[in-house]
Amino acid sequence: MAMNDVNLKQYFDRIGFAGTPDVGWDTLVHIQQNHIASIPFENLNPLMRIPVELDGEAIFEKIVRKHRGGYCFEHNLLLQVVLERIGFTVRGLLGRAGQEPESVGRTHMVLLVTLEGRDYLVDVGYGGLVPTGPLLLEPDIVQTTPNEDYRIISPDGEYRLEIKLNGHWKRLYEFNLRKQIIQDFQVANWYTSTSPECIFTHTLVAARSEQGARYTLKDYELSIYQPDREIERRTLTSVDDVKAVLETIFYIDMSGLPKLEKYLRNA
Repeated sequence: MAMNDVNLKQYFDRIGFAGTPDVGWDTLVHIQQNHIASIPFENLNPLMRIPVELDGEAIFEKIVRKHRGGYCFEHNLLLQVVLERIGFTVRGLLGRAGQEPESVGRTHMVLLVTLEGRDYLVDVGYGGLVPTGPLLLEPDIVQTTPNEDYRIISPDGEYRLEIKLNGHWKRLYEFNLRKQIIQDFQVANWYTSTSPECIFTHTLVAARSEQGARYTLKDYELSIYQPDREIERRTLTSVDDVKAVLETIFYIDMSGLPKLEKYLRNA
């Protein structure tokens, strides 16, 4: 999609960004944080057997105009187009997510943003533990975000992103800097949106993060994470409860999903 001024304004309205964008640190930080707080991670398309299209216009229509969310490919491809339109230097990378990296493929998309000669990991599509700030691509330093601390380490020639939870470092994903083309993302997207082995095709997943709070939904289990507090867990008891949470906590416009109830009843 060719991002014009009209589309850029529509995106800024969608995420509540009111500043004047420039190729600078503050713009990058505020766009990333506003995006994460406004646009949810959600897998309703794979769950309902609706194709996940990576065409730029399709992503824009779904996320910006229809007030839906998406998963990593949709989030990060949209953000890449926005940042490039502003003038940032950006490229997409592929990583291995999950707790057993040796048994999963490269199915997570992230962005590498170069600003003033330095490279930053920017990711708005990693669900409940998504980094809420750009992370300098420099190993072995602790980096603070509005939510948790992160670090990037570099074992075995790859980079690994870790988050500090309850005093312990937890692996999120590995990635490298190899050049990727859109076909690489399309192959990975086809797997994550269609394979019965992928959680997104059989389990409802939604997440949204803002400063001081993270919200996650897995089928009927809602979790709310806040710093220095016990995790609040709530079991939803009906399809109507799930739909209400998707609308009020995750900001998803449900009007275009009339068949969702069928899939929620089977969750």
